Amino acid sequence: MLSVDLKDMKTFSYFVCPDCGSVTVSSSSVSVSCCSKSLKPCLISSEDSSSLALKVEDDELFVSINHPMTKDDYITFVALETYDGVILRKLYPEWNESLIFPKRRGRLVWGLSSGEGYYLKVSM
Repeated sequence: MLSVDLKDMKTFSYFVCPDCGSVTVSSSSVSVSCCSKSLKPCLISSEDSSSLALKVEDDELFVSINHPMTKDDYITFVALETYDGVILRKLYPEWNESLIFPKRRGRLVWGLSSGEGYYLKVSM
């Protein structure tokens, strides 16, 4: 089982517009605005393994969502952070779908419509 040392990875910031739902990612300190409002970065606070389920097959990482996905409480994005970049998938309310990412070491990060964020280490 391989693992990745998260302290060697770049730090990414995620900004979610409360009006239109647009997601912006930054690898440096920036000011972001959308819909005439200044946005604060989503706080990626703690590791959580209850909202997403992972399954690795061949060269793909399958992600199943274990979250209600209602209009008032849903996951707005899921991103796979690696040592050299980020792959982002935008999600919408009432869409209960599975996601497919390339099999890479790093961490999955996701943000809720409430502005909270979580992560899960991905090791192969």
